Amino acid sequence: MVDWFVVLSMILGCIYPCTESAFFGKLIKKNVGNHKIPRSKIMEFSVFRQVLIRALGHMQSIVEKRATLPILMNVKLEVADDLILSATNVDLELVEHVTADITLGGKTTVPVQMLYDIVRKLPDDAEITFKQNGDQLVVSSGRAVFRLPTLPAENFPAMAGSNLTTKFQMTTGDLAHLINQTKFAIPTDDVRYHLGGIYFHIADEGKEKMLTAVATDAQRMALCAMPAPAGSAEMPAVILPRRVIGELSKLLEDATVDDVTVELSDTKARFTVGAAILTSKLVDAQYPNYRVVIPKGNDKIAVLDRKQFLNAVDLVSVASVDKTKSVQLTYSMNKLVVNASSPDAGTATQELDIEYNGDASFTVTFNVKFLMDVAGQVEGDKFQMEMQDPLSPTIIKSTDKNTDALFILMPMRM
Repeated sequence: MVDWFVVLSMILGCIYPCTESAFFGKLIKKNVGNHKIPRSKIMEFSVFRQVLIRALGHMQSIVEKRATLPILMNVKLEVADDLILSATNVDLELVEHVTADITLGGKTTVPVQMLYDIVRKLPDDAEITFKQNGDQLVVSSGRAVFRLPTLPAENFPAMAGSNLTTKFQMTTGDLAHLINQTKFAIPTDDVRYHLGGIYFHIADEGKEKMLTAVATDAQRMALCAMPAPAGSAEMPAVILPRRVIGELSKLLEDATVDDVTVELSDTKARFTVGAAILTSKLVDAQYPNYRVVIPKGNDKIAVLDRKQFLNAVDLVSVASVDKTKSVQLTYSMNKLVVNASSPDAGTATQELDIEYNGDASFTVTFNVKFLMDVAGQVEGDKFQMEMQDPLSPTIIKSTDKNTDALFILMPMRM
Protein backbone atom coordinates (compact mmCIF):
# COMPACT_ATOMS: atom_id res chain seq x y z
CA MET A 1 0.00 0.00 0.00
CA VAL A 2 1.38 3.46 -0.94
CA ASP A 3 2.15 5.76 1.98
CA TRP A 4 0.85 9.04 0.49
CA PHE A 5 2.12 11.05 3.44
CA VAL A 6 5.69 10.09 2.67
CA VAL A 7 5.21 10.79 -1.07
CA LEU A 8 3.70 14.23 -0.39
CA SER A 9 6.50 15.09 2.02
CA MET A 10 9.13 14.23 -0.59
CA ILE A 11 7.37 16.38 -3.26
CA LEU A 12 7.04 19.36 -0.94
CA GLY A 13 10.64 18.99 0.12
CA CYS A 14 11.71 19.40 -3.51
CA ILE A 15 9.48 22.49 -4.00
CA TYR A 16 10.67 24.17 -0.81
CA PRO A 17 14.36 23.35 -0.62
CA CYS A 18 15.30 26.01 1.92
CA THR A 19 13.76 26.50 5.37
CA GLU A 20 10.97 24.07 4.77
CA SER A 21 13.39 21.28 3.79
CA ALA A 22 14.53 20.76 7.35
CA PHE A 23 10.93 20.50 8.53
CA PHE A 24 9.93 18.05 5.83
CA GLY A 25 13.18 16.16 6.40
CA LYS A 26 12.11 15.52 9.96
CA LEU A 27 8.71 14.32 8.76
CA ILE A 28 10.36 11.99 6.25
CA LYS A 29 12.79 10.60 8.86
CA LYS A 30 9.95 10.06 11.33
CA ASN A 31 7.79 8.13 8.86
CA VAL A 32 10.38 6.42 6.68
CA GLY A 33 12.21 5.24 9.79
CA ASN A 34 9.38 2.79 10.38
CA HIS A 35 9.82 1.29 6.91
CA LYS A 36 12.29 -1.55 6.32
CA ILE A 37 15.08 -0.16 4.13
CA PRO A 38 17.87 -2.60 3.15
CA ARG A 39 21.26 -1.71 4.58
CA SER A 40 24.60 -3.19 3.57
CA LYS A 41 25.48 -3.80 7.22
CA ILE A 42 22.57 -6.16 7.88
CA MET A 43 23.71 -9.80 8.24
CA GLU A 44 21.91 -12.63 9.97
CA PHE A 45 22.55 -16.36 10.32
CA SER A 46 22.49 -19.16 12.87
CA VAL A 47 24.86 -22.05 13.45
CA PHE A 48 25.19 -24.92 15.91
CA ARG A 49 27.86 -24.68 18.57
CA GLN A 50 29.51 -28.05 17.86
CA VAL A 51 30.01 -27.02 14.21
CA LEU A 52 31.45 -23.59 15.00
CA ILE A 53 33.71 -24.35 17.97
CA ARG A 54 36.23 -26.44 16.02
CA ALA A 55 36.67 -23.80 13.31
CA LEU A 56 37.01 -21.02 15.89
CA GLY A 57 39.61 -23.10 17.72
CA HIS A 58 41.68 -23.17 14.55
CA MET A 59 41.20 -19.42 14.02
CA GLN A 60 42.09 -18.22 17.50
CA SER A 61 45.40 -20.08 17.50
CA ILE A 62 46.49 -18.21 14.35
CA VAL A 63 45.55 -14.70 15.42
CA GLU A 64 48.20 -12.72 17.28
CA LYS A 65 47.24 -11.89 20.86
CA ARG A 66 48.89 -8.46 20.61
CA ALA A 67 48.81 -7.31 17.01
CA THR A 68 49.91 -3.85 15.87
CA LEU A 69 46.71 -3.56 13.82
CA PRO A 70 43.48 -4.19 15.78
CA ILE A 71 41.85 -5.93 12.82
CA LEU A 72 44.52 -8.65 12.94
CA MET A 73 43.02 -9.75 16.28
CA ASN A 74 39.67 -10.27 14.57
CA VAL A 75 38.11 -13.12 12.66
CA LYS A 76 36.32 -12.31 9.42
CA LEU A 77 32.79 -13.67 9.09
CA GLU A 78 31.44 -13.77 5.55
CA VAL A 79 27.99 -15.14 4.79
CA ALA A 80 26.95 -16.24 1.32
CA ASP A 81 25.95 -19.84 0.56
CA ASP A 82 27.53 -20.84 3.87
CA LEU A 83 29.56 -19.23 6.65
CA ILE A 84 33.22 -18.51 5.79
CA LEU A 85 35.63 -17.74 8.62
CA SER A 86 39.05 -16.17 7.95
CA ALA A 87 41.98 -15.39 10.24
CA THR A 88 45.47 -14.13 9.46
CA ASN A 89 48.68 -12.89 11.02
CA VAL A 90 49.89 -11.57 7.61
CA ASP A 91 52.39 -14.45 7.17
CA LEU A 92 49.73 -17.11 7.62
CA GLU A 93 46.08 -17.27 6.60
CA LEU A 94 43.34 -19.77 7.40
CA VAL A 95 39.96 -19.86 5.66
CA GLU A 96 37.34 -22.38 6.76
CA HIS A 97 33.79 -23.04 5.55
CA VAL A 98 31.08 -23.89 8.08
CA THR A 99 27.50 -25.02 7.48
CA ALA A 100 25.02 -22.41 8.69
CA ASP A 101 21.36 -21.43 8.33
CA ILE A 102 21.52 -18.18 6.33
CA THR A 103 18.87 -15.47 6.68
CA LEU A 104 20.76 -12.51 5.21
CA GLY A 105 24.23 -12.44 3.69
CA GLY A 106 26.98 -10.00 4.56
CA LYS A 107 30.42 -9.77 6.11
CA THR A 108 32.15 -8.23 9.11
CA THR A 109 35.00 -8.87 11.56
CA VAL A 110 34.86 -9.41 15.34
CA PRO A 111 37.45 -10.12 18.07
CA VAL A 112 38.19 -13.82 17.66
CA GLN A 113 39.23 -14.51 21.26
CA MET A 114 36.02 -13.00 22.64
CA LEU A 115 33.85 -14.93 20.19
CA TYR A 116 35.75 -18.16 20.87
CA ASP A 117 35.32 -17.76 24.64
CA ILE A 118 31.58 -17.18 24.25
CA VAL A 119 31.04 -20.22 22.01
CA ARG A 120 33.32 -22.40 24.16
CA LYS A 121 31.21 -21.76 27.27
CA LEU A 122 27.84 -22.42 25.64
CA PRO A 123 26.18 -25.87 25.95
CA ASP A 124 27.25 -28.48 23.37
CA ASP A 125 23.83 -28.57 21.71
CA ALA A 126 23.35 -24.80 21.62
CA GLU A 127 22.18 -23.01 18.49
CA ILE A 128 23.76 -19.57 18.10
CA THR A 129 22.23 -16.67 16.19
CA PHE A 130 24.30 -13.84 14.74
CA LYS A 131 22.75 -10.56 13.63
CA GLN A 132 24.59 -7.40 12.70
CA ASN A 133 23.21 -4.18 14.14
CA GLY A 134 25.16 -1.19 12.86
CA ASP A 135 28.70 -1.42 14.22
CA GLN A 136 27.86 -4.28 16.57
CA LEU A 137 27.35 -8.00 16.04
CA VAL A 138 24.60 -9.35 18.27
CA VAL A 139 25.30 -12.95 19.30
CA SER A 140 22.48 -14.76 21.06
CA SER A 141 21.78 -18.27 22.28
CA GLY A 142 18.79 -19.09 24.44
CA ARG A 143 18.39 -16.17 26.83
CA ALA A 144 22.03 -15.07 26.61
CA VAL A 145 22.84 -12.04 24.43
CA PHE A 146 26.27 -10.59 23.59
CA ARG A 147 27.05 -7.44 21.61
CA LEU A 148 30.49 -7.55 20.03
CA PRO A 149 32.32 -4.60 18.44
CA THR A 150 33.07 -4.97 14.72
CA LEU A 151 35.56 -3.59 12.22
CA PRO A 152 34.87 -3.32 8.47
CA ALA A 153 35.53 -6.53 6.55
CA GLU A 154 36.85 -4.42 3.67
CA ASN A 155 39.91 -3.58 5.79
CA PHE A 156 40.71 -7.22 6.55
CA PRO A 157 44.01 -8.21 4.84
CA ALA A 158 43.94 -11.13 2.41
CA MET A 159 46.94 -13.21 1.37
CA ALA A 160 47.43 -13.59 -2.37
CA GLY A 161 47.69 -17.23 -3.38
CA SER A 162 48.42 -16.92 -7.07
CA ASN A 163 51.31 -18.53 -8.98
CA LEU A 164 51.23 -21.76 -6.98
CA THR A 165 52.91 -23.76 -9.73
CA THR A 166 52.86 -27.25 -8.18
CA LYS A 167 49.71 -29.05 -7.13
CA PHE A 168 49.27 -32.61 -5.92
CA GLN A 169 47.31 -34.73 -3.47
CA MET A 170 48.43 -37.06 -0.72
CA THR A 171 46.68 -38.76 2.15
CA THR A 172 46.24 -36.81 5.36
CA GLY A 173 47.85 -39.75 7.17
CA ASP A 174 51.02 -39.62 5.05
CA LEU A 175 51.49 -35.87 5.51
CA ALA A 176 50.80 -36.13 9.24
CA HIS A 177 53.37 -38.94 9.47
CA LEU A 178 56.10 -36.89 7.75
CA ILE A 179 55.42 -33.97 10.09
CA ASN A 180 55.12 -35.98 13.31
CA GLN A 181 58.38 -37.82 12.69
CA THR A 182 60.37 -34.61 12.22
CA LYS A 183 58.79 -31.57 13.89
CA PHE A 184 60.32 -32.25 17.32
CA ALA A 185 63.76 -31.39 15.89
CA ILE A 186 62.78 -27.87 14.74
CA PRO A 187 64.65 -25.23 16.81
CA THR A 188 62.41 -23.34 19.22
CA ASP A 189 64.46 -20.15 18.96
CA ASP A 190 64.52 -17.69 16.06
CA VAL A 191 68.28 -17.25 15.92
CA ARG A 192 68.89 -19.88 13.23
CA TYR A 193 66.31 -18.60 10.77
CA HIS A 194 67.25 -21.06 8.02
CA LEU A 195 66.53 -24.01 10.33
CA GLY A 196 63.18 -22.66 11.53
CA GLY A 197 60.92 -25.24 9.93
CA ILE A 198 60.66 -28.57 8.12
CA TYR A 199 62.50 -28.86 4.82
CA PHE A 200 60.33 -30.63 2.23
CA HIS A 201 61.93 -31.68 -1.05
CA ILE A 202 62.15 -34.47 -3.60
CA ALA A 203 65.20 -36.70 -3.20
CA ASP A 204 66.41 -39.27 -5.71
CA GLU A 205 66.89 -42.58 -3.93
CA GLY A 206 68.09 -44.96 -6.62
CA LYS A 207 65.36 -45.32 -9.22
CA GLU A 208 62.61 -43.88 -7.01
CA LYS A 209 61.87 -40.26 -6.18
CA MET A 210 61.06 -39.72 -2.51
CA LEU A 211 59.16 -36.90 -0.84
CA THR A 212 61.49 -36.16 2.06
CA ALA A 213 61.00 -34.12 5.24
CA VAL A 214 63.99 -32.99 7.31
CA ALA A 215 64.33 -30.96 10.52
CA THR A 216 67.38 -30.22 12.66
CA ASP A 217 68.46 -27.95 15.50
CA ALA A 218 72.17 -28.82 14.97
CA GLN A 219 72.11 -31.22 17.96
CA ARG A 220 69.66 -33.73 16.51
CA MET A 221 68.24 -34.36 13.08
CA ALA A 222 65.11 -36.16 11.93
CA LEU A 223 64.55 -37.40 8.40
CA CYS A 224 61.46 -39.14 7.03
CA ALA A 225 60.72 -40.09 3.42
CA MET A 226 57.96 -41.67 1.36
CA PRO A 227 57.46 -42.36 -2.37
CA ALA A 228 56.69 -39.06 -4.10
CA PRO A 229 52.93 -38.61 -4.70
CA ALA A 230 51.76 -38.23 -8.28
CA GLY A 231 52.37 -34.68 -9.49
CA SER A 232 54.99 -33.82 -6.86
CA ALA A 233 58.17 -34.86 -8.68
CA GLU A 234 58.94 -31.33 -9.91
CA MET A 235 57.95 -29.49 -6.74
CA PRO A 236 60.29 -26.78 -5.45
CA ALA A 237 62.25 -27.46 -2.28
CA VAL A 238 60.54 -25.49 0.51
CA ILE A 239 60.96 -24.77 4.21
CA LEU A 240 57.61 -24.71 6.02
CA PRO A 241 57.88 -22.43 9.09
CA ARG A 242 57.49 -23.86 12.59
CA ARG A 243 54.26 -21.90 13.18
CA VAL A 244 52.70 -23.32 10.00
CA ILE A 245 53.69 -26.85 10.98
CA GLY A 246 51.83 -26.45 14.26
CA GLU A 247 48.63 -25.18 12.65
CA LEU A 248 48.75 -27.75 9.84
CA SER A 249 49.17 -30.54 12.39
CA LYS A 250 45.94 -29.44 14.11
CA LEU A 251 44.02 -29.44 10.81
CA LEU A 252 45.31 -32.91 9.93
CA GLU A 253 44.46 -34.23 13.39
CA ASP A 254 40.89 -32.92 13.11
CA ALA A 255 40.48 -33.93 9.46
CA THR A 256 37.38 -35.86 8.43
CA VAL A 257 38.65 -36.38 4.85
CA ASP A 258 41.21 -38.86 3.54
CA ASP A 259 43.24 -36.55 1.28
CA VAL A 260 44.93 -33.17 1.47
CA THR A 261 45.64 -30.98 -1.55
CA VAL A 262 49.10 -29.39 -1.56
CA GLU A 263 49.94 -26.33 -3.69
CA LEU A 264 53.43 -24.85 -3.75
CA SER A 265 55.53 -22.07 -5.23
CA ASP A 266 58.95 -20.69 -4.33
CA THR A 267 57.40 -18.28 -1.81
CA LYS A 268 54.09 -19.75 -0.63
CA ALA A 269 52.37 -23.00 0.28
CA ARG A 270 48.68 -23.84 0.46
CA PHE A 271 47.04 -26.87 2.06
CA THR A 272 43.37 -27.72 1.57
CA VAL A 273 42.08 -30.10 4.24
CA GLY A 274 38.35 -30.63 3.78
CA ALA A 275 36.63 -27.27 4.34
CA ALA A 276 39.81 -25.57 5.61
CA ILE A 277 42.41 -23.80 3.46
CA LEU A 278 45.75 -22.89 5.06
CA THR A 279 48.04 -20.54 3.11
CA SER A 280 51.49 -19.52 4.30
CA LYS A 281 54.66 -17.74 3.35
CA LEU A 282 57.77 -19.92 3.33
CA VAL A 283 61.08 -19.48 5.13
CA ASP A 284 63.13 -17.41 2.71
CA ALA A 285 66.48 -19.14 3.18
CA GLN A 286 68.70 -21.91 1.84
CA TYR A 287 68.51 -25.10 3.87
CA PRO A 288 71.95 -26.56 4.67
CA ASN A 289 73.20 -29.76 3.03
CA TYR A 290 72.03 -32.15 5.74
CA ARG A 291 73.44 -35.23 4.03
CA VAL A 292 77.01 -34.35 4.98
CA VAL A 293 76.24 -35.00 8.66
CA ILE A 294 74.85 -38.49 8.11
CA PRO A 295 77.77 -40.73 9.16
CA LYS A 296 78.90 -43.59 6.94
CA GLY A 297 81.27 -45.64 9.09
CA ASN A 298 79.36 -46.31 12.30
CA ASP A 299 80.27 -49.94 13.02
CA LYS A 300 79.29 -50.28 16.69
CA ILE A 301 75.67 -51.40 16.65
CA ALA A 302 73.39 -51.96 19.64
CA VAL A 303 69.83 -53.32 19.38
CA LEU A 304 67.53 -52.30 22.24
CA ASP A 305 63.96 -52.74 23.43
CA ARG A 306 62.48 -49.27 22.96
CA LYS A 307 60.07 -49.27 25.91
CA GLN A 308 62.67 -50.66 28.36
CA PHE A 309 65.24 -48.14 27.18
CA LEU A 310 62.91 -45.15 27.55
CA ASN A 311 61.86 -46.28 31.03
CA ALA A 312 65.49 -46.73 32.11
CA VAL A 313 66.62 -43.31 30.84
CA ASP A 314 63.59 -41.62 32.39
CA LEU A 315 64.24 -43.33 35.72
CA VAL A 316 67.94 -42.53 36.08
CA SER A 317 67.45 -38.96 34.82
CA VAL A 318 66.19 -38.00 38.29
CA ALA A 319 69.88 -37.78 39.22
CA SER A 320 70.68 -35.55 36.24
CA VAL A 321 69.91 -32.19 37.78
CA ASP A 322 73.03 -30.22 36.87
CA LYS A 323 73.32 -27.82 33.94
CA THR A 324 74.34 -30.54 31.49
CA LYS A 325 71.19 -32.69 31.98
CA SER A 326 73.22 -35.62 30.69
CA VAL A 327 73.01 -39.41 30.79
CA GLN A 328 75.84 -41.89 30.15
CA LEU A 329 75.37 -45.06 28.14
CA THR A 330 78.03 -47.73 28.59
CA TYR A 331 77.86 -50.66 26.16
CA SER A 332 79.54 -53.98 26.70
CA MET A 333 78.86 -57.53 25.56
CA ASN A 334 75.04 -57.93 25.64
CA LYS A 335 74.67 -55.31 28.39
CA LEU A 336 73.93 -51.58 28.62
CA VAL A 337 74.49 -49.54 31.77
CA VAL A 338 72.46 -46.30 31.93
CA ASN A 339 73.99 -43.86 34.39
CA ALA A 340 73.36 -40.30 35.58
CA SER A 341 74.94 -38.34 38.40
CA SER A 342 75.31 -34.89 39.89
CA PRO A 343 76.93 -33.46 43.04
CA ASP A 344 73.56 -32.58 44.58
CA ALA A 345 71.48 -35.61 43.57
CA GLY A 346 74.01 -38.44 43.76
CA THR A 347 74.08 -41.30 41.26
CA ALA A 348 71.47 -43.43 39.52
CA THR A 349 72.20 -46.58 37.50
CA GLN A 350 70.18 -49.22 35.67
CA GLU A 351 71.28 -52.18 33.56
CA LEU A 352 69.55 -53.52 30.45
CA ASP A 353 70.05 -56.67 28.40
CA ILE A 354 70.79 -55.75 24.78
CA GLU A 355 72.38 -57.02 21.60
CA TYR A 356 75.77 -55.42 20.95
CA ASN A 357 78.38 -56.31 18.33
CA GLY A 358 81.33 -54.48 19.90
CA ASP A 359 84.24 -56.38 21.39
CA ALA A 360 85.12 -53.76 24.01
CA SER A 361 83.33 -51.48 26.46
CA PHE A 362 82.13 -48.23 24.89
CA THR A 363 80.72 -45.14 26.65
CA VAL A 364 78.84 -42.23 25.11
CA THR A 365 77.01 -39.29 26.75
CA PHE A 366 73.79 -37.64 25.54
CA ASN A 367 71.45 -34.86 26.61
CA VAL A 368 68.57 -36.60 28.39
CA LYS A 369 65.76 -34.70 26.69
CA PHE A 370 67.21 -35.02 23.20
CA LEU A 371 67.82 -38.74 23.68
CA MET A 372 64.27 -39.38 24.88
CA ASP A 373 62.77 -37.21 22.13
CA VAL A 374 64.56 -39.21 19.44
CA ALA A 375 63.98 -42.66 20.95
CA GLY A 376 60.34 -41.75 21.52
CA GLN A 377 59.83 -41.11 17.80
CA VAL A 378 61.20 -44.46 16.66
CA GLU A 379 58.47 -46.81 15.46
CA GLY A 380 58.33 -50.45 16.46
CA ASP A 381 59.28 -52.40 19.57
CA LYS A 382 63.03 -52.47 18.91
CA PHE A 383 65.52 -49.93 17.58
CA GLN A 384 69.22 -49.77 16.94
CA MET A 385 71.93 -47.24 17.75
CA GLU A 386 74.85 -47.11 15.33
CA MET A 387 77.98 -45.48 16.77
CA GLN A 388 81.58 -44.82 15.78
CA ASP A 389 83.21 -43.06 18.75
CA PRO A 390 82.09 -41.04 21.80
CA LEU A 391 82.06 -37.72 19.92
CA SER A 392 80.75 -38.66 16.46
CA PRO A 393 77.06 -38.48 15.42
CA THR A 394 74.97 -41.52 16.38
CA ILE A 395 72.39 -42.99 14.00
CA ILE A 396 69.14 -44.10 15.63
CA LYS A 397 66.50 -46.00 13.66
CA SER A 398 63.95 -48.78 13.92
CA THR A 399 64.98 -52.36 13.26
CA ASP A 400 61.82 -52.70 11.15
CA LYS A 401 62.93 -52.56 7.50
CA ASN A 402 59.56 -51.09 6.48
CA THR A 403 60.00 -47.90 8.50
CA ASP A 404 61.00 -44.72 6.68
CA ALA A 405 62.59 -42.53 9.38
CA LEU A 406 66.21 -41.89 10.34
CA PHE A 407 67.48 -39.90 13.32
CA ILE A 408 70.90 -38.42 14.05
CA LEU A 409 71.92 -37.43 17.59
CA MET A 410 75.09 -35.62 18.58
CA PRO A 411 76.83 -36.85 21.77
CA MET A 412 77.88 -34.41 24.48
CA ARG A 413 81.48 -33.51 25.22
CA MET A 414 82.15 -34.24 28.90
